[in-house]
Amino acid sequence: MSDKNVLLEISDGVAKITIDNAKKRNPLNVPTVGELIEAFETAQNDDKVLVIVLTGAGDRAFCAGGDLKAGKDGGPFTGDISQPGHFVIRLFTLMETCNKPIIGRINGHAMGGGAGLVCACDIAVMSNTARIATPEVKIGLFPMMIMPQMMRVIPRRRLLEMYITGEPWSAEQALEYGIVNYVTEPDALDAKVAELTDLITARSPSAVRLGKYSYHAMQDMTIEQQFRFAETMLPRIATTEDAREGFSAFLE
Repeated sequence: MSDKNVLLEISDGVAKITIDNAKKRNPLNVPTVGELIEAFETAQNDDKVLVIVLTGAGDRAFCAGGDLKAGKDGGPFTGDISQPGHFVIRLFTLMETCNKPIIGRINGHAMGGGAGLVCACDIAVMSNTARIATPEVKIGLFPMMIMPQMMRVIPRRRLLEMYITGEPWSAEQALEYGIVNYVTEPDALDAKVAELTDLITARSPSAVRLGKYSYHAMQDMTIEQQFRFAETMLPRIATTEDAREGFSAFLE
């Protein structure tokens, strides 16, 4: 049996990354996050990979968040303040800068850091039996490390309500508030994810990569900076082999 907490499977242009600790509801700790970082780096550097799917093992939890039992041996709530670069921040930074689209397959509850992972994905599909929450306030903590990712996705008032009350939201609420793109029955989850991966793998890889890069690069710029950046990126994309082939096919 493997002692790994993260599985990576690559097939037909899709890299599937699974947090594989269903017995403990797929929690995050130092070893698990390290394996997630390794898996994302492998997928990003593999030219055959066009899209990444992130999920959790089993059907109870996508990710239960920080491993409360890990303590000083790997818990997410402590760290050496003299050493900047918390391990969770390294993971979210990698997901932010990854040049491949990331689809979250939210098969079960997403709690705390798991909610942060949902927001770090580019697209999310959620089972209608799943819930999402940041319950840290109930144990005297606050979801500091995941806040930057979640602030980019969830409206201010909704996010503050989530943080301050710690109460869970249903999949339907997550859809209403824009946290996920789709909600399905549990047995339809894989079909919807496959539909999305099929669409993405059929598109121009270079356009998708440069497009995602540009989107994340521009989101914190002023509108004037965004226009300047856009006018440098468009001719760059237009010179790619994919674009030249697309122009030729259109003219024909």
